[in-house]
Amino acid sequence: MNAFLLVGSPKGRKSASYLLGSMLAEGIRERGGTVSEGMVHEGLRSEDDTARLLDSVDAADLVIFAFPLYIDSLPAPFTRLLERIAERRARVVPAGSPRLAVVVQCGFPEAHQCGTAVGICQLFAERTRMRWAGALAMGMGGSVGGDPRKLPGGGKNLLAAIGIASESLANGGAIPEAATELFAKPLMPRWMYTMVGNLGWRMQLRKNKARRPLTYRPYSQG
Repeated sequence: MNAFLLVGSPKGRKSASYLLGSMLAEGIRERGGTVSEGMVHEGLRSEDDTARLLDSVDAADLVIFAFPLYIDSLPAPFTRLLERIAERRARVVPAGSPRLAVVVQCGFPEAHQCGTAVGICQLFAERTRMRWAGALAMGMGGSVGGDPRKLPGGGKNLLAAIGIASESLANGGAIPEAATELFAKPLMPRWMYTMVGNLGWRMQLRKNKARRPLTYRPYSQG
């Protein structure tokens, strides 16, 4: 089984999206699949690079989108690439019909904030004649670092969800609902995530020697 991981974060391989997507890819490899990867922000730099991404999508049995939530949707470069994929598939539909699976994370505490973006991807699959293979969506993405095992509780729900999903995808199926539910569970109490996030903002203010408070709203004053 040939899979293609397409990462939509501008941070590329340093992003939480790449970490989560690559974990899913590794699970597929462990079960006998082959996974290649592409970075959207790199692939749009030239027509040749874009063509290589489009060819990889056409050649795959399974395409995996991994991206962060941007204003309830996908990052703008990713949206542009989807338009290019749709344009190509409208002209010439390849002989194969790849499955499309999604991994999306957001900085909000709640996973359901990713619902609109997941719906966009599902509609995209329908319009481009791909087979929808489900989604893994999570909140509190800002807490995902280089090693998920260092998350509260050892990231056990996240790791278990990825294991279930990779096994099903490697066997030609879709992401099971059980994996989707596990992946969406909060990584920590909401109050803890908010407290750490606020602390992080204040540390950035101090680091950048910003004199204004976080609540400063210069354009709201008459």
